Amino acid sequence: MNGEYVPVNMNIATNKPSVVTAEIRNLVTSNQDLSVDFSGSLITGQKLFKELAVILVVALLLLYFILAAQFESLTQPFIVLLEIPIDIAGALLLVKLWGGTINIMTMIGLIVMSGVIINDSILKVDTINNLRKEGMGLKEAIYAGGSRRLKPIIMVAMASIISTAPILFSQGIGSELQRPMSLALIGGMSLGTVVSLFFIPLAYWYIYKGRGLRAKGSEHS
Repeated sequence: MNGEYVPVNMNIATNKPSVVTAEIRNLVTSNQDLSVDFSGSLITGQKLFKELAVILVVALLLLYFILAAQFESLTQPFIVLLEIPIDIAGALLLVKLWGGTINIMTMIGLIVMSGVIINDSILKVDTINNLRKEGMGLKEAIYAGGSRRLKPIIMVAMASIISTAPILFSQGIGSELQRPMSLALIGGMSLGTVVSLFFIPLAYWYIYKGRGLRAKGSEHS
């Protein structure tokens, strides 16, 4: 880069730095002799935030293919993955209600929460599948699978929530940085537990109820 270099320190107190940087670019574009480049923790944080979002999407795609191979079905992975958007919405809602912001630590909390809570749905669907292979009916398999997975799901949720709850009330060094991650984890795990216990079995029944009725009718005929 030729010419004089003039560094300018800026302290931007906003959650939308892209708007500020766009306004600054518009100011300098009128003068062809000037060029502008942005750097600093705010710009670096934006890049990391986008990278974590891409990582989350890629992880979900890989998870779908793995579940499709495990369940030998292209439909059942959707039952499990339906939980992720609901849990993320619950996590972001708690972050907003608590007055937090969506930042890098929030994204890390969402990724950790998604990896923990989705295991409950995977094991529950797998349990129902095994019971159906043993000859149990659709509703009976759903009830039995829910009963078997009830305590493990609640124990995992309680352990995750109780272990991260003290961060919300901590006043030590770094507590402000860790609080969004804790909020995302607690919000997602709280709603995700309800989803795993009730929504996943309901979605499974809704998808397979027609097939179950046809199979039952053919047996009677």
